[in-house]
Parts: sequence; C-alpha cells; structure tokens
Amino acid sequence: MHPRRMTHHSLYSAPDLYDRLMPPGPCEGFYRPLAARIGGPVLDLACGTGRLAIPLAEDGHVVVGIDASARMLRAAREKARAAGVRLELAECDMRSLDLDRRFPLIIVPCNSLAHLVDGDEIVDVLERIVRHLSPGGVLAFDVVNPRIAHLDRSRPRDGDADILVERSGVTVREDVLAYDAVSQVRVVRWHVSAGSGPGERTEAMRLRVFFPQELPVLLSAAGLELVARYGDYAGGPLTAESVTQACLARRSRADPRA
Repeated sequence: MHPRRMTHHSLYSAPDLYDRLMPPGPCEGFYRPLAARIGGPVLDLACGTGRLAIPLAEDGHVVVGIDASARMLRAAREKARAAGVRLELAECDMRSLDLDRRFPLIIVPCNSLAHLVDGDEIVDVLERIVRHLSPGGVLAFDVVNPRIAHLDRSRPRDGDADILVERSGVTVREDVLAYDAVSQVRVVRWHVSAGSGPGERTEAMRLRVFFPQELPVLLSAAGLELVARYGDYAGGPLTAESVTQACLARRSRADPRA
C-alpha cells in the first residue's frame, strides 16, 4: 500500500475507524462475568464508543463511562440509543478524574493505561482510581504482555507490518516505528484495509509498555495490591507466551490512606 493513497486519522477522532480496529472481542468474557459477580454501578475509564459499556448496560448494570474524546462519546451515545440502553457518559481525561462518586467496580479495558507514558502520571491516575473505589471495590484492567523480540523490531517502513486483526474482509496491521527501552514507550501506527481499496491508517501513537514485574510496584505506589492476574480473558495463567495481562486489584490493607 502506498502511503500517499491512504487516509490518515487520529484514532480517537474517527469512531468508525476505531470500531473496525477494536471490534467486540474476547475481553467481554473477562469483564462481563466480573461485573455479574461484583455488581454495579461500573465506572468504565476510556470507554471509547461503548465497546464494553453497552454490553454491561445490556446486562442490567448502571454504567458510567468517561472518555477524553467528544467524538467517541457521541458515537457511544448513538450506539447505546440503538441498543436501547442508557449510559452515563462524560467527557473527561483519566488524568483529571474527579467524579465525587465511588464504585464497586472500575474497569480500564483494551490496554488504555498504555496511553499514560510517564511513571508519575501512571501512579497519579491509579491514586485517582483508588479514591473512586467503594470499600472492598475492585479495579480490573488489561494491558499487553510485552515480548522483547517484538519490541526490538522497529521498522519505519510502510507495507511491512504485523497483522493484528483479520476478519470479515478487514485487515488491521501494526507498524512499530520506534521503541525507547529507557522510557518503555513504543511508537506505533495502525493500518486498516478492506478489499482492494486504498485503506486508512492512524497517526503515530505513543504507548507505554508494562513489564509483568513492575505492575505490582506501580499499583503498590498508588495504594493498591494486585490480587489476581491472568494471561488471557478466560482466566488462564500468565506465561511468557501470553498476549495480555488481565489484572484485578484492590485497595491495599497496609496502605495508610485506606
């Protein structure tokens, strides 16, 4: 694909493109049963176009969704209306979260924490989440489980990318443009093509990498403790081959802020 033929998008200002990149998938199998056990209301951070918020609302939960993109929220409202469910939606960046409410379950799905690239920023957001957790409440999130060989493969060339999604005639590929091993930040770009058309691609995005051993430390710094971690959305063990880290955390009993 020649880059001059492609349409460029900022991912979070193009809801239609986002929905093609992030179709309903296996993550529902992690979050929906969890919400059924814990109950709502559920706070969905970086809710996007309602990929999880709408199914959770269809399950009967009160769902509060926040996202920094007004266009994504507009799409979520339209999709919720079409599905016949109600969502409480607000335009808000996780870094300024202050709802003056508490929730028994807070979710940050789809690797959304990776958009926080600075360590202090990550801990600050986690502290804000702690302040919004009900007593005994649970934080559930998933982040990518990194592989060193993949991180070291920086290729700033179009047309040479890994396939992320391939279904119903739509192919999504990822270009790794750069990786900084000190900051643990990847720079990536995603391409979407369907049939023989020119396709679309996102602008370059900076995404933080979370290594398994550092996650408990980051959570602890914010007054949380990791209580469970899985290597897939079905509750399988975390291994070196796992693609994701699906995590559950609670407020730490040892934290003086508890």
